[in-house]
Amino acid sequence: MKRAKEIGMDSTVIKETIRNSAIFSIVPSIPIVVGVGILMQYLGLAISWIRLEVIGALQYEIIAMNQIFTPGEAATASAIATALVIMTVSILSGPLFNALFYRRYQGRLASLQAKNAHLMEIMTGALLGGLFSGILSSLLATGLFTIGEPTVAKDTGVATYGEITLATFLSSCLIMALCGILIKKLNWKWLESYALPLTIIGALCVSYVTVSSIK
Repeated sequence: MKRAKEIGMDSTVIKETIRNSAIFSIVPSIPIVVGVGILMQYLGLAISWIRLEVIGALQYEIIAMNQIFTPGEAATASAIATALVIMTVSILSGPLFNALFYRRYQGRLASLQAKNAHLMEIMTGALLGGLFSGILSSLLATGLFTIGEPTVAKDTGVATYGEITLATFLSSCLIMALCGILIKKLNWKWLESYALPLTIIGALCVSYVTVSSIK
C-alpha cells in the first residue's frame, strides 16, 4: 500500500485489489482445508498437508486414498506405508518426466495438433471419457447396491448407506452444473474460482441432511 501510494494509485483501486486478492486466495483454499481434514484421520497432518499444498489435487488424493483405506475402518501400518509410498515416491514420476521429456512430448503434441486436430480431440475425449466412466460407475454401483442395507465396519461400527453416496454424488453434479450454467450464460467468470468450494460445501450439507434423515 505504501508503494502504491508513492506511485499515485487511487485508494479505491488499492482497496479493490486487496479485497479481490483476499477472496481469490481464501475461497479456493477451502477444498484444501476440507481435504486435509479428510486425509489426516488416516495419514496424520504432515503428509496430508504436503500432498495438498505442495503437489497434488483434492479429487485425485481422495480417490488414491480410497483405493488403500476402507472408509470407517481403522488404518493399519501396512496401509499407511503403502499410502505414503504411493503419495510421495510415486508422484515424483510426474516432475521427473516433465523435467526430462516434457519439451519433446509437447513438441509431438503440437505436431499432431497441427497435422490432425480432429484426432487429437478424439484422443483427449476418449481419455477423459474413460476416466470419468470408471469413477461414475464405481460411485453409482456402490450407491445403488447398498440402498437400505447399511454396511457396518467391523473395527469402528460406522455404517455407510447407499442413499448417502447417491445424494452426495447427485447434489454435487447439480451444484457444479448450475455453476457452469451461470458462468456460461451470465458470463460470471469470477464463479470459476468458487465452483469447486461451493460444490464441496453444498454436497457436504446434503450429505449431512441425508445422514440425519436416515438416523
